[in-house]
Amino acid sequence: MTSEKLAVNLRTYILKAMMDRNSKQVTYPSQLGIFLGLTGAGLVVSVILGAIIWVMMAGSAIPSKAEEMLQPKYYNVNMVLQGVSTFFLFFMPAYLFAKICYKRPNDFLGFNKQLNIKQVLLVVGILMLTFPLSGALGELNKILPIPASWAIKFKAMEASREAQEAALININTLPKYIMSLFMIAVLPAIFEETFFRAGMQNLFVRWFKSPVTAIIVTGIIFSLIHLSFYGFFVRFGLGVILGLLFFYSGNIWLPILFHLLFNGVQVTMLYILNRQNNPKAIKDIETAFPLWAGAIALLVIVYLFKRFRDISSLQKASFVEEEEAPVDDFEAWVSDKQ
Repeated sequence: MTSEKLAVNLRTYILKAMMDRNSKQVTYPSQLGIFLGLTGAGLVVSVILGAIIWVMMAGSAIPSKAEEMLQPKYYNVNMVLQGVSTFFLFFMPAYLFAKICYKRPNDFLGFNKQLNIKQVLLVVGILMLTFPLSGALGELNKILPIPASWAIKFKAMEASREAQEAALININTLPKYIMSLFMIAVLPAIFEETFFRAGMQNLFVRWFKSPVTAIIVTGIIFSLIHLSFYGFFVRFGLGVILGLLFFYSGNIWLPILFHLLFNGVQVTMLYILNRQNNPKAIKDIETAFPLWAGAIALLVIVYLFKRFRDISSLQKASFVEEEEAPVDDFEAWVSDKQ
């Protein structure tokens, strides 16, 4: 094969791989490599900056044992570390990835989209039903049959995770509540949704040409990253809901809103329970619901998502009409999939 034919074939492959005019013609395997490379770099930067912040704020070297870092006196330090680490581990890799691979990174990530009040109301409705669904999924996770040796290992991991989170959820004063609301609800919602939905899922939808596959794969990774077997189904379910919100709307602000409200409700309840000296406040607020309640909630959520899909389609169409902009090939394909 001549070099000329090879160049033609390569160009054909690239053009077939890309589905929207916003792309800079980087192949999907290369995009994934860039995405993972930037994520690794973000992890390194977050670790280095975390060490510097610890020394500056705590006035001492980083303790050798994690338990020592979780003492109440280090609450503010841990809060700052939480915000810095999620920014460099999640937000920056996704944003730089979009800037490298796409001509209009904000459009790719879904930040340049208008909100519709009906969409917002449906997001709130789906959110309220997510709590019984999550509770039922948590119960389902508990009764899932696994080998006894696995159960011992998973319970030990869960106990360690709860001990670490206890340092972050000791919210017993108003200043701590405000800081926790910002560091645990607001920032993670923006940073994690930019990474998982606007970045990872967005890439997978284009690459796999299957929104369902992309949403499921991203949901699995989203759940695994939390390192909790007994919370796997809960976080996977949340990942799927967040993925559907982004895919149907193309607007990252809607899954951010959902994520923010979901975490915000938990932070608020922790503050109230801590103020009442309730020992339940140190545990996850994922109230157990019977499986039948989760099934009913799921049916209603499916109905609300149908309404959300229809309203989002009209919203996107009106937005394009107002801007008098041509619809990208990818946007047209998404509309057909809906």
